[in-house]
Amino acid sequence: MKAPRIAIIIGSTRPGRNGEAVAKWVYEIAQKRTDAEFELVDIKDFNLPLLDEPMPPIMGQYSKPHTKAWAAKVGSFDGYVFVTPEYNHGVPGALKNAIDFLFREWNDKAAGFVSYGGAGGARGRAATPGVGRGANRHGPQPSLALPVYRL
Repeated sequence: MKAPRIAIIIGSTRPGRNGEAVAKWVYEIAQKRTDAEFELVDIKDFNLPLLDEPMPPIMGQYSKPHTKAWAAKVGSFDGYVFVTPEYNHGVPGALKNAIDFLFREWNDKAAGFVSYGGAGGARGRAATPGVGRGANRHGPQPSLALPVYRL
């Protein structure tokens, strides 16, 4: 049986972000497992503008090169770990936008969250269940919250 592929998605594009260091830490721990393959995915590398596709994502009719590249990357995984800070009691707009760009690529796949921030990112993480359910991700969404002062 082929090992599942899991993306560890860096959910912030902000200059000076802590997300890259947190994601690398998660990746290092994940690499100790032998039952799955892990890859760091940085949404910053895809230069996604605010959602600019003329058709709704549920249609899967992507016309923009950045959307096609993002869809190919996301669709190549069996599950996701989102590494996200808390911004104003929510997730960063860049992460929400990246999730909203696609639909089928997220469907029926597991997702977990590692959040960080002033309250461990817990309030931002609390804002994400609707995001996950909207793309038909099923089951519990485990999470880990890290207080920012420990980063």
